[in-house]
Amino acid sequence: MTTATTMLAWTKMRAEENGFDLVEHQVPKPDAGEILVRTRSTSICGTDLHIWLWDDWSQKNVELGTITGHETSGEIIQLGDGVIGHQIGDHVAVECHISHGICERCEEGNSHVCEHGEIFGVHRHGAFAPYFTIPATNARKVAEELDEAFASIQDPLGNAVHTLSAGPVAGCDVAIHGLGPIGLFAVDVARAQGARTVIAVDWDNEMRMEIADDLGADLVLGRDDDVVEAILSATNGRGVDTSCEFSGSPTALANALRSTRLAGHVNVLAVYGMDPVIPINEVVFRYLTIKGINGRRMWETWDTMHDLFSKNALNVEQVVTHRLHWHDFQSAMALVRSGAVSYTHLTLPTKA
Repeated sequence: MTTATTMLAWTKMRAEENGFDLVEHQVPKPDAGEILVRTRSTSICGTDLHIWLWDDWSQKNVELGTITGHETSGEIIQLGDGVIGHQIGDHVAVECHISHGICERCEEGNSHVCEHGEIFGVHRHGAFAPYFTIPATNARKVAEELDEAFASIQDPLGNAVHTLSAGPVAGCDVAIHGLGPIGLFAVDVARAQGARTVIAVDWDNEMRMEIADDLGADLVLGRDDDVVEAILSATNGRGVDTSCEFSGSPTALANALRSTRLAGHVNVLAVYGMDPVIPINEVVFRYLTIKGINGRRMWETWDTMHDLFSKNALNVEQVVTHRLHWHDFQSAMALVRSGAVSYTHLTLPTKA
């Protein structure tokens, strides 16, 4: 248990781009069923950038005065009443989708899209802070020896695992459209899960395309390529078994649909600035399955991730390109906005 009563935390204070200040807050106390965690690491993702930019989605979802940050790991230092299955000192990673367990979606096993759910670090205080509370059911114990940065990126890594799981991978041809962090993790996971061919597609981010090549992609395509023709050529004209679209580009989505085999799978985890025009005739006549992906299945996705980590099957260190101190939050956000990084990870002192 900490003896500190107050803490400084990065807080969205102003309705404008950036709008973050380092603000003093009370160290939270865990309610019944919650745990208090001392933060070890927090990573920055696209959601954090949306909040930084203060776009329409952020304005509708984030109250000013909120401590943001949701990709995190840390050490349990206090248990709320009724908590079982956790101990003080456990190293845990956090599932940011908080479900209430009482709706039909939860009962059918889709608690990641709970009808009454909320997102840690968006709808309630998050982890750009030395301490945070979270429902104990949202904390997953990880190996003490697991690198802190790798413990805190299980949100986007889980997104990649979940997206790939919606179609066949082992022994199959897989295309990854969009090489942001989740797309790069998907390249790594597809290789680790035994894909026959992994094709990675981006537009013009040469750094990320090089990372995809280093991760083991068999073919990396960019804006100078005819993407559909290149994928068909690489698969003897049949198309890939599974396409994953992470970019949010309508063109990328159309390319994915046109380069997936008959009766293949197109899995989409992306947000589009406007509703894309879908070549629906391609979907109908080629008997394609399109599935939207949101979050991570609890807890199948996590089990898959931990199995891959335990087998040392992943090369996520190539995706986590920058590690900065927590006080460098502003610089870290500027790096993320520039697109000059793959993934930025913030560390906090082990003892705050």
